[in-house]
Amino acid sequence: MPTIQSTYAATHARWVEGMVLNMEPNVIVTRVAEDVEGIGFGKVGVQGTADNQVVDSEATVKFTGIAVLDTTQPTGKYEQYSNVALMKKGVIVVTASVAVAVGDLVYYVPATGVLTNVSTSNTLIAGAQWDTSTSAAGLAALRLG
Repeated sequence: MPTIQSTYAATHARWVEGMVLNMEPNVIVTRVAEDVEGIGFGKVGVQGTADNQVVDSEATVKFTGIAVLDTTQPTGKYEQYSNVALMKKGVIVVTASVAVAVGDLVYYVPATGVLTNVSTSNTLIAGAQWDTSTSAAGLAALRLG
């Protein structure tokens, strides 16, 4: 029988994108991935064509939530027509595109879904704030609701 895994990391990553950070009460809803490219974990989801659909970030479309990590997805993201778990309230790990500080407001770039604390030409996620700080781009906790 061939070797399936021959090396192991001494430690695991502290956080991964889309990880629900703690056991605080949260609200997670299910939508169907509409776009062919799917939606990555920890990425912005916005309203799709139908009421039950979601797409990755696009300009002038309402924010729906942040895609929650699902380790059962074989490709490492939600594929088209998959059921997508979207956090609307709670604390989730995402990638901040710039240095952020606890309490900063959270914005996303409409065309790309990149998360930031910069308001210029970006869309505010109402009721969201950064829950941890970063000194540069990197993983950070985002508090929704």
